[in-house]
Amino acid sequence: MGALSALLSFIVTIGILVTVHEFGHFWVAKKLGVKVLRFSIGFGKILKSWQRGETQYTLCALPFGGYVKMLDENEAEVKASEKHRAFNTQSVYKRIAIVVAGPAANFIFAIFVYTFIFYVGTTGIKPIVGSIENNSIAEHSGLQTGDQLLSVNGKKISTIQEFSINFIQALEENPLQIEVISTTKNLKKIELSLTGDFLANPEQGLEKYLGFEFSLPKIKPIIDQVISDSPAQIAGIKSNDEILKIDGDDINSWYEFVDTVKSNPNQKIQLTIKRNSSIIELPLTPKIKDGVAKVGVSVLVAENYLDEWKVIVKKNLVDSFVSANVKVYQLTKLNLVMIKKMILGEASLKQISGPVSIADYAGKTAQVGLVSFLSFLALISIGLGLLNLLPIPLLDGGHLLFYLIEILKGSPVSQMLQQILLKFGLFFILSLTAVALYNDLSRLL
Repeated sequence: MGALSALLSFIVTIGILVTVHEFGHFWVAKKLGVKVLRFSIGFGKILKSWQRGETQYTLCALPFGGYVKMLDENEAEVKASEKHRAFNTQSVYKRIAIVVAGPAANFIFAIFVYTFIFYVGTTGIKPIVGSIENNSIAEHSGLQTGDQLLSVNGKKISTIQEFSINFIQALEENPLQIEVISTTKNLKKIELSLTGDFLANPEQGLEKYLGFEFSLPKIKPIIDQVISDSPAQIAGIKSNDEILKIDGDDINSWYEFVDTVKSNPNQKIQLTIKRNSSIIELPLTPKIKDGVAKVGVSVLVAENYLDEWKVIVKKNLVDSFVSANVKVYQLTKLNLVMIKKMILGEASLKQISGPVSIADYAGKTAQVGLVSFLSFLALISIGLGLLNLLPIPLLDGGHLLFYLIEILKGSPVSQMLQQILLKFGLFFILSLTAVALYNDLSRLL
């Protein structure tokens, strides 16, 4: 069921984003008088097709992209009466506008999605400092357990997610100014003197880099449901069992139990369990699923256990639109920094995700709720827009590069040179796809 959900969510995600991207090309081409022959979502075998006016609309079997086919003398013979409507006969600036419109549509879509999200409101968790590692950035800065973070370099924050985003955006400013409510309820400002480059390996996680964990309400390790045929059921674990110890060490919260399970893939651990009034011992062997060690149980929690930790961030329509533009700008800038670092070899290529990871995230966010899925859509839309603007032949950015050269030299790039460069572009894209798929498989194994 999980795989099917991920697949369907992936198809919906790609379908929406490709439609948005191609509609950008389509709309501007039509506005500039260029004849559009076909608007296609997907490649390969046509599943459904209909004609509307002079344009054929198609849905194809392979949902990995799409295209807008315009009248063009470079692709087929054009009647003399329609040459003025061919793409290749347009001025270079009109061609630039048509090509830019695709990625621009992805950014505009992200802005509207975030505007909606900010307007309906988002729920987050207060950024309260939990445990702090010895000799860490957090400890050296003077952060203490129980401190609530209020701002990063003057930008107010109210949730853990807002802290993460604003922290990453402020990385170029070292040291960072953090305003907090201390454990004594007094306001104080501290400085985080950063060491190393977080963006070189962001997969480590912000909390590990800074050396602290955000505090969350303590949940007792009491089992709610046990999945059929899971390692937990095989071990004999039952609903309402309370985990007291693992290998003799006390377990005081659900998070400790989960962390221990994740740290022992395919390794037998000994559980001390309280069942009714009895204390029993059970051996348990976590198994790897979706790249993570799991045992197949859920935790028993009260419905309102997060109420005092939750924050609802809701804005009026104007503020939502302004905040959406700021967020898209911040995420675009962050993506550009990461692309630069990967090109210069300062960041790992392991951060590149492929279709398997996208499908996995799409499925998980869809299960969480509409706002979570929309946030994921907006994030991927920004990435798709940026990817297409890279100056690589075969992508929109490659065409823009050709047009820039045309403006500078006063004549179009020769068809022969374009064909040669397109082959290099194809090689690059295939290589990038191979890296992404390798990373996906590595995460699963």
